[in-house]
Amino acid sequence: MRSKCKKLVTDITRKKDLETNLPIYVDTLCGQYNYYATVKMCMNYYTIKEVILELGDDTSDLVKFYETLSALIKTHIIDRNKVEKEALDTVRGIRDKVEFKMKNLTAYADGYEIYEYILNRIEARVKNTAETVDVEQLSAKMFQYVFSENDTVVVNSKLQLLMAQLPVRMTKNKFYDVVSNTLSIYKGGEATSVDEFADMLRTAVLIKKPEGFETEYHELYQVYKELSEANYKEMDEATFDILSDKLASAAAKINEEVSAYMLLQEIVNDVYTILLTVDRGYDDNTSQRGFLSAVEILKACVTRDDMDMVAEDLMPQFIAIEGVQEDVYENIIVLDAVYDDIAAANSDMISELELSDSFKDMALANKLLSTSLFIDLDKEIGNPDAVMADNDYIMKLRDKITEEFAALFEGKDRTVIRSIMCKILAAMPIFLNSQQEIKNYFDYVLEGCKDDSELTACNKLICELIEED
Repeated sequence: MRSKCKKLVTDITRKKDLETNLPIYVDTLCGQYNYYATVKMCMNYYTIKEVILELGDDTSDLVKFYETLSALIKTHIIDRNKVEKEALDTVRGIRDKVEFKMKNLTAYADGYEIYEYILNRIEARVKNTAETVDVEQLSAKMFQYVFSENDTVVVNSKLQLLMAQLPVRMTKNKFYDVVSNTLSIYKGGEATSVDEFADMLRTAVLIKKPEGFETEYHELYQVYKELSEANYKEMDEATFDILSDKLASAAAKINEEVSAYMLLQEIVNDVYTILLTVDRGYDDNTSQRGFLSAVEILKACVTRDDMDMVAEDLMPQFIAIEGVQEDVYENIIVLDAVYDDIAAANSDMISELELSDSFKDMALANKLLSTSLFIDLDKEIGNPDAVMADNDYIMKLRDKITEEFAALFEGKDRTVIRSIMCKILAAMPIFLNSQQEIKNYFDYVLEGCKDDSELTACNKLICELIEED
């Protein structure tokens, strides 16, 4: 198959027999997308079916989404009914709803991190377990950890991990300067890039909350509200334990929901891909044992609840799909590599052959099968008409986000402000330019921290982080 794909690509690149080869290209790429998504989805579908059965809650949104997807699979993959626009709209709607759920879950995770940071740093004070920390030794240990490898990416990654744990000893004005300098990195690039970065900062500390934040997960919101209204300066041990337990329980709920919805979104993307390509790509795949085995697995998952017996009965099918996904993906790489060039160089012929819609479907399928599960399906890549971020644009954005941070800090306790600053600093590119600057910063923040409780927490968390690496 690989050699067939390479020859087809070569012939089209050379403008050879386009009237025949362009439709073959569409059918071949659609077929490989369909094959790849079907095999990948059948394994994930088996897993989520087990999750659904263990959940045992027919009223949950997860179960409702799953049942709708099962109906689409049965109708268009198993029973082979033609795909109409309504089916595509349905799966697109589920995708949007899953993204809505994930935005809220992510927002809660971000919000909880701010208060987990505070709880960690007051624990020793509340429980009277603060210890004396050798800050010089800790600084040296951190420096050695960061520069134990010469890889710049690894160094930056380790620095960001440490930044998330270090005490913050920075004035608001210095903090705003760091944010401003980071925004300036985007000068001369597309405005959408710096806007996305600014939005990432806003969402990380809940300046920008998603729609449904207060209503979608009532229990999670109540915990967030308690955390945000707590008096950390005068907190006693009993209150500390209650809040810590509630935070741990809420975090476990988030992890459970996120895991399920990440898996579901992968399945949604695969179902969407299959629906886009099944009418052009299904028939050729029926000669492939791996494809037929994947369809058999899907059929069993949709129609049966005895999953242990399914695994036993379909063991030959599971064996048959081993390695298939990787092989098909190699074919996709060959065909995908020239998609943009073929589409641009043959637009008139593609239109004449009535293949325009198919090329759009393939471009969409390519996004759906990317590693980014929540990729924006409507966003154009490399827009030649994009607005550029000049100095004025950056300065206006800097002023706006500075005002937003100032409003966020208004009336908040110093411990909360420091936690917010720390979360932002850990999310940004490293603002220190040399090894000496980094060593000096470690020394400065550790020596400047006079709170034994905070130093105890930092020492514990940083040592655990270094030992686990």
